[in-house]
Amino acid sequence: MDKYERYILQFCFLRLLGVHTSQRARRGPEPLMEWARENIRHLLGRDCPDIVDGCTVISASELLAHLRPPARKPAPSALEKRLRWLGDTLKLTPVDREILGLTVRLAMHKPLQELCEAGFSNQVASDELCPARISALTGRQQWNIRERLKPTSPLLLQRLLEDRGGGDIAASELVRRIVQIPTTRPDKLREFLIGTPATAELAWDDFAHLGDEREPVEALLRAALESGKPGVNILFYGDAGTGKTAFAKTLAERLGAAAIFVGEVDEDGREPGRYERIAAFAVTRALAGRAGRTILVVDEAEDIFCGVDEANAGSRRGSKVFMNRLVESTEAPTIWITNHPELLGSAVVRRMSTAMRFPTPSRTVRRRMLQRMLDRHGVAFGDEDIERLAGLDAPPAILDTAIRTASVAGCEPAAAERAATALMRVMNDRACATVSVPPVLDFDPALSSADTDLMALADRVAQSDYRALSFCLSGPSGTGKSAYARYLAHRIGLDVVEKTGGDLLSMWVGGTEQAIAAAFAEARDRDAMLIVDEVEGLLASRAGADHRWEMTQVNEFLTQMERHPLPFVFTTNIAEALDPASLRRFLFKIRFMAMTPDQAAEAFRRSFGQEPPAGLAQLEGLTPGDFTVVARKARILGERDPARLLGWLVEEVSARPGAARAPIGFRQ
Repeated sequence: MDKYERYILQFCFLRLLGVHTSQRARRGPEPLMEWARENIRHLLGRDCPDIVDGCTVISASELLAHLRPPARKPAPSALEKRLRWLGDTLKLTPVDREILGLTVRLAMHKPLQELCEAGFSNQVASDELCPARISALTGRQQWNIRERLKPTSPLLLQRLLEDRGGGDIAASELVRRIVQIPTTRPDKLREFLIGTPATAELAWDDFAHLGDEREPVEALLRAALESGKPGVNILFYGDAGTGKTAFAKTLAERLGAAAIFVGEVDEDGREPGRYERIAAFAVTRALAGRAGRTILVVDEAEDIFCGVDEANAGSRRGSKVFMNRLVESTEAPTIWITNHPELLGSAVVRRMSTAMRFPTPSRTVRRRMLQRMLDRHGVAFGDEDIERLAGLDAPPAILDTAIRTASVAGCEPAAAERAATALMRVMNDRACATVSVPPVLDFDPALSSADTDLMALADRVAQSDYRALSFCLSGPSGTGKSAYARYLAHRIGLDVVEKTGGDLLSMWVGGTEQAIAAAFAEARDRDAMLIVDEVEGLLASRAGADHRWEMTQVNEFLTQMERHPLPFVFTTNIAEALDPASLRRFLFKIRFMAMTPDQAAEAFRRSFGQEPPAGLAQLEGLTPGDFTVVARKARILGERDPARLLGWLVEEVSARPGAARAPIGFRQ
């Protein structure tokens, strides 16, 4: 045993015998003497070889005669050096240091544990102490000890000690790890505890979809790093995999700071529990405040904060107060990341300096991110494969995992697509959505008939810098309204957020209005074109409204339409049913009609690879949708007969609501 640790053990033994080191020795209780005889080597070491080596029975007076304190304390042991460094770093008082040192040694030294068992009649756990026992071992007054062990005291606030309940405390797992670090150099201790800064994997431009929210957060963190002011906390929230963690790394790199992720794993690679993560943050924040340009990052923050605002939070022995103060007093700028901000509690959210929401990136952004991911994993895909992956409505984390999977599976693009789709299915309990699913007959404006030159309009829109575009596409079903909306989005370079009237309609009062607002907000977040099909059920004229909610949902639509900064398209089969005020808000109102004979003939050639039968020119009311349905049917059944194909087209036209039935004796 080190001389300094022997000195501490001797001091505790003498305290329990009820004597001060300056007093004459007197005989103590027999259990303590029995412990002393069994631990004579730990008490005296090689300083008294005659007693240690030759005597198995020793009186109290003989023992105490050899326990007179040295003129000065021995040189500090490695354990004591680490404890002193920790006390200096966390600015602990002398009393706090004594309490911490005693509890740590009790957890680490079996002779001290056995001494406490001999000195206290009802010692429950070998590593626990109460204020009365701490007082007996240190000589400090009990009231002073109790004051330093309140829930709001530094020892418990920073999770250096664990409150075991019933007044008992013990050294935390974090402190036990710290004092066993194989170094005593302050710089190495700080480096060991703070860890290696995270490396950015994406560039600043990869997060352009975050829009104007990036700059204020960057400016706040820059100012906090320059001024050193404490209490700067930023909340990153959004769905899983939307790039919150990656952005924290990129932001730190942009600011020339080290991003330190706190409490993710311990030195054994084990995932820490809630209180271990809290303790890790409490210590790391103090170290980071002295480590230069450092930003702390706490991922999955809901695991730490969850429940502190609940009604029974008081039973958590000061948890709510502790967590609030933890946020308020953070010494280094801190980014808190969560997928579930509602679990943090209002008290915690109020203490954040600002918050930033992370939407799913647009296809353009995903394409750019994918190229960087491919480079990082050493995988090469063609432009068409990258485009297909970018079309998956998947967050960056899923795409990165998919690329990594492909790198293992022979760099096959199909492997990446399968992996991403499977993971999205698990996350969303649905098949992974794509921006658009190409129909059997690819959309071509030349095959759709409208009162506007569709191709010319698409060309002008694609070349324009104006983004607040609004379109009302009306006409019979199947004429290509929704397909043209998706075509416009493709030409502009935007993703699509597509809704139907049924998606937005709610049975609850106010629910439809909330769904309308959420649809526009989702489109803004994702920098996407909003398409609402069958809008007549939600945007009907208010003149004939029988209920107040019919008025309010139209009002909500009108408000959102006025404010929306991105293109949106509404489609309807009955334009006359729409509220007149809404029609005035559309920049482009386009009516789609049935195909002309020339368009129908060209569609037949493209769909079936042969010239149309003569009877096709006599069939009125055909739409691109009719050809899509019949082409799929023909492919499944292997049908090639022109007369049979024409007959199916007649059936489609006749089945359309309001269509006149084909004349009897129609000649094919």
